[in-house]
Amino acid sequence: MRQNRKRFFAFAAAVLSGAVVWSARAAERRETHDHHPSGKPSAADKANKNSCNTCLERGVVLDPHQFTQGYEPDVKLAYEAAQKYPDLIDRMHCFCECKESQREHHRTLLTCFTNLHAAGCGVCQREAIMVAKLKAQGVSDDEVEITVESLHKTDGHPPTFGRGL
Repeated sequence: MRQNRKRFFAFAAAVLSGAVVWSARAAERRETHDHHPSGKPSAADKANKNSCNTCLERGVVLDPHQFTQGYEPDVKLAYEAAQKYPDLIDRMHCFCECKESQREHHRTLLTCFTNLHAAGCGVCQREAIMVAKLKAQGVSDDEVEITVESLHKTDGHPPTFGRGL
C-alpha cells in the first residue's frame, strides 16, 4: 500500500512538473507573437520583424535556401513565395487550420513560414505556391485571395476574405 502511494505521488509530481514546463513554453510562444509590453519595440524586436508594415504577422520568414537539401522542392518554393509576397500571404487564412489549433496559435498563413511549420505541411506549401503562380500571371491580390480560398476551403468553414480572418 505504501509503494502504491509513493508511485501515485511520483506520478502526480511528474504530471505537475510537465504542466509547469508546458505552461512556460506556451507563454514563450505567446510572447514571440505579441507586441513589446511597453508598446515600443526594442532593437532586437526590430531586427526580428519582417518588412511588411501592414502584416498581422511580424515575424521574419525563414530563409528559403535552408530548404535546398533534405526537403521536397516545394518547400523551398513555398518559403520563396512567402518571402516575395508577405503582404498577400499575410491576408491568407491557412487551411491546415493552424490558426484554430490550440498548439500553434498562428495568426495568418505567413506565420507558418516564420518557423518550420510550413516545411512539413503540404497545405501551407500549396497555398503559398498558388499565390506566387497567380501573381506571376498578373492576377490581382483580391482575386488571388478568393481563388486560394475557393480551392482550399472545406464545407462548413466560414468565409475568410480579409486580413486575419
